[in-house]
Amino acid sequence: MGNFINEEHSAVRVLENLITKAIKNRVSDIHLEPKESAIRVRFRIDGILYHDSILELEIGGQVLSRIKVLAHLDVSEKRIPQDGKFLFSYTNISEIIYNLDLRVSTFPTTLGEKIVIRLLNVEQVNLILENLGFEPEMLDKIKTIVKSCGGFFLVTGPTGSGKTTTLHAMLKAVNCIEKNVCTLEDPVEYHINEITQGQVYPDIGFGFETGIRALLRQDPDIIMVGEIRDKETAKVAIKSALTGHFVLSTLHTNDAPGALVRLLDMDIEHYLINSALTGILAQRLVRKLCENCKFKRILTHSELSLNNIKSLKYIYEANGCENCSGTGYKGRIGIFQLLLTTDKLKALVCESPSLDKIYLQALVDGMESLMDDAVKKLAQGVTSLREILRVL
Repeated sequence: MGNFINEEHSAVRVLENLITKAIKNRVSDIHLEPKESAIRVRFRIDGILYHDSILELEIGGQVLSRIKVLAHLDVSEKRIPQDGKFLFSYTNISEIIYNLDLRVSTFPTTLGEKIVIRLLNVEQVNLILENLGFEPEMLDKIKTIVKSCGGFFLVTGPTGSGKTTTLHAMLKAVNCIEKNVCTLEDPVEYHINEITQGQVYPDIGFGFETGIRALLRQDPDIIMVGEIRDKETAKVAIKSALTGHFVLSTLHTNDAPGALVRLLDMDIEHYLINSALTGILAQRLVRKLCENCKFKRILTHSELSLNNIKSLKYIYEANGCENCSGTGYKGRIGIFQLLLTTDKLKALVCESPSLDKIYLQALVDGMESLMDDAVKKLAQGVTSLREILRVL
């Protein structure tokens, strides 16, 4: 990485080479950032941004315009943000053709437009619950929840923590000809056969709340709502779960107990939460150590002072090699925290408790922390201590 690309290259070829290179390096996002005399290109790989190359200003401007044309955006408009998408076909070394959905976002800056391209290779995403990183006991509980005939289930975590992937894996696990599975998303990221998938358009009045009400007239068995953004959507989703539908959605909180507090802060009635909520899953993504160059070592004296890992005999690290482009990591895996509703927790909810009280009761009822799950993957050699501390 670190190439300097000048105007002798054509914009079409430069863009094609950037996208192809990004695909080969498992890039999730391409950042094209204007500087005073050039366009900087950075790749996000396994959640971390890396410098890739520098485009000379003239060719860089042509590349940005080319992207906007492909994404059906207004090339002349550079004062306001725009969003679009286009398809890119890629043939790998096995001569297998993949069609990638590229989402384009522009943003005006003081030095010009910045463009971010998100690569969604829907044909290569492995939407299988067993491959997401669940420990066996938690996986069994998730499968039991998925098979339930009704209820409200939330997946929570920050942006980019894999919530959408988890929800779609749950839908795929329950998808069959006997079930009418419907989704409301913003946007639709993964396409699953035999599932009715819809996209909301808030600008024209078609938001999540309106969409749920419409879907209820479509005789659904399972409804996946992309995100709970307000009280109205939360109420409609929960009431839908109370009428015999299984409703899944996401919420932006740091952990599972925090999602329960957020529902209470939205003024959702206690009896609605206790009657509908079946569970909350919190998650993060950590980078996986490269299998080619990882090694195990004994813990240092300072590491032995950490409460969560002092019981371990050794941990794993990686030096970095050609297989992982020198990073020491290749791929990502989830770490999870599952809160299941119990009679004691329901009784506590009726008292409008603090986050600390909910967290303590959930621990008594068997919930583990995100760190507990992370340490299990540390002991298994899946990830490193440095990565866990970075994420948590």
